[in-house]
Amino acid sequence: MKRFIDISFSLLALVLLAPLSLIVLLLLRLESPAPLLRQSHRVGRHGRMVKVWEFRTAIADADAMETVAGCQGEELTRLGAVLRRTGIAQWPLLINVLRGDFSLVGPRVELPRYVGCYPGDIRKRVLSIKPGLFDLATIHFNEEAQLLANLNGEDLEQAYVEKVLPRRLDYAQTYLEQGNVWLDFRILLLATKKMLHL
Repeated sequence: MKRFIDISFSLLALVLLAPLSLIVLLLLRLESPAPLLRQSHRVGRHGRMVKVWEFRTAIADADAMETVAGCQGEELTRLGAVLRRTGIAQWPLLINVLRGDFSLVGPRVELPRYVGCYPGDIRKRVLSIKPGLFDLATIHFNEEAQLLANLNGEDLEQAYVEKVLPRRLDYAQTYLEQGNVWLDFRILLLATKKMLHL
């Protein structure tokens, strides 16, 4: 059932978002001759590395300066700031859901270096299922932006590892204990409303 929802929702979303995605690509090309998409890697189920693509948001090589909160401050282009704030930058990740790399809902998809910070027993549990584009923290953890605001470089990394990551892992473990199809529907609904500012 979960896989059916992933395929149905991601396929429908990709089709409906296709015209807007073409407009985004056109605007990115008008803004800069740099590549339209940014390639990076996330950690999938059982620790498998997964290649992902997102709409470009930065003025420089994103792989070289990627942080958990994305590119910060002046590193973002004007359009890139809008794409990140609205979540549009991550639309291409729906292709990974369609392929089965990720699920729509599950423990949050993470960068490899942050997965390396998971405590051993928690890491095994969290990576036992497919990570998701949305999770309980998406709905309930509203302080992340405040905790990371106005931080860059090492300060940003330290704040994320010490203050944000433990909270995300708590929500991930709650999902592992309570997760079901109805909770997935609720998370998807609330995440959509949050992104649309409803």
